[in-house]
Amino acid sequence: MAECPGPEMVRPSVLLCLALVCVCAAFGQAAPDADAVRARGCASSDSDAALTIRPDDPRWPAFVAWAEDRRLLTWRLLGFRAGAGVSLVWAAGTEWEAQVTLPMGQALGHLIAERNWRDVDFPEFFAERGGVYGINLAERLAMLDPGSPAPWQAFFDSLADTRLSARVSAIAPDGQSAEVSFGSGRVVTYSAERLWLDLSSFLTDCHIAEFLQTHDQSGQPDPPSPASEPGPEPTAAAPGQAVYERQCSGCHGIRGDGQGMFAAHLSPRSRDFTQARFRYRSTPTGQLPTDEDVYRSVAHGLAGSGMPAFQAFLSPADIRDVVTYIKRFSARFERDPAPRPLALPDPPAVSAERIARGAQLYEDSGCTSCHGDTGKGDGRSGQDLKTSEGEPITPRDLTDKWRFRGGFSAQAVFQRLMTGMDGSSMASYSDALTEDQTWDLVFYVLELSPQDRPQARDTTPHSGGLDGNT
Repeated sequence: MAECPGPEMVRPSVLLCLALVCVCAAFGQAAPDADAVRARGCASSDSDAALTIRPDDPRWPAFVAWAEDRRLLTWRLLGFRAGAGVSLVWAAGTEWEAQVTLPMGQALGHLIAERNWRDVDFPEFFAERGGVYGINLAERLAMLDPGSPAPWQAFFDSLADTRLSARVSAIAPDGQSAEVSFGSGRVVTYSAERLWLDLSSFLTDCHIAEFLQTHDQSGQPDPPSPASEPGPEPTAAAPGQAVYERQCSGCHGIRGDGQGMFAAHLSPRSRDFTQARFRYRSTPTGQLPTDEDVYRSVAHGLAGSGMPAFQAFLSPADIRDVVTYIKRFSARFERDPAPRPLALPDPPAVSAERIARGAQLYEDSGCTSCHGDTGKGDGRSGQDLKTSEGEPITPRDLTDKWRFRGGFSAQAVFQRLMTGMDGSSMASYSDALTEDQTWDLVFYVLELSPQDRPQARDTTPHSGGLDGNT
């Protein structure tokens, strides 16, 4: 997010246009492309280059109905722009048509949380690249090359002749929610704020002058503006703030509370950074994570969740800055002692004897109560588990090690058993098991998964607006 210049640096005629850029960035979205500002003859120097009508405005329900009637509430994905994000076109075929590029974080929230794109929706593309596993799109593309945007480019290039569109199919009478249809396979409820986020990416007051003139409530001229006084010097953005707001706030929220625009459609829900409870740590239970722990989660993502691997889109320096910024959301990072990771020993050799001892430990230690007798995550006590935030928990299916969010190497599983997963029902076993016993249990747990990752049996596309008939 570029730093917004002060009023003394620009002409008054473009101040509101610059304000739009700052507002868009504050909500984690890209500013409109030039075409979006110039549509309907609205140049970027217009004095009303922002969409000021908001969901709490009494005119909002009428405005949404007006926009729907003019086919403004339709959009179509265009493609991937390396270094920028995902482009789409709004209101295609109308005089309001505009192309907008979403930053990758917002695009991922849309594709994974709202459209629910998975590799099974694109079997032809992935069949040529190792197969289909029934996992979300970001996780599957990261398998091809976790540190490069090239798989994303190839994926979107393969969709060049496919219409991937969406439309608002129903609006609540009060305008505070809307049903959005992504083809015939998926309908998602948008809040009014979520809908405003999209509309403000390509509409300004200039574009909707027809509506504003018709629905002017007061009919009176605007009151004169008070004499301006010099304001305080703008506060410099904290390191990582710009990247966080553009790439992370859509899910984790602008305040880091896990209440971003896309959070309602994610399972598990986005992490609430204000609570400073991190599952995937190298530190003892109850302690904060190290910077490297948080860096690893951001860079490599968390398998089986909506948290993608950002190493393909952000530089190591950007990720380090984001880690620094995330720590600002909780006072614990200033108050608590510096975290000290537990020693992670090298694993001993695997043997049939160790696996057999691990099987006995699995039963004796109570693992079956949550993870089940065969490790499928179907234990009787695991049916009503909740996180510390009150969200339901599904015990991990130990027969699918590729879904272990902290990794499935022997050392990674050892670390989970030693540190526990704060905020969940997975406690630390550091006081219950010796190091040797822990390795036995690790080897048994890993033995529950097949040698090769099973491919999805059902490869029928099921979601995401793939039929192009919207």
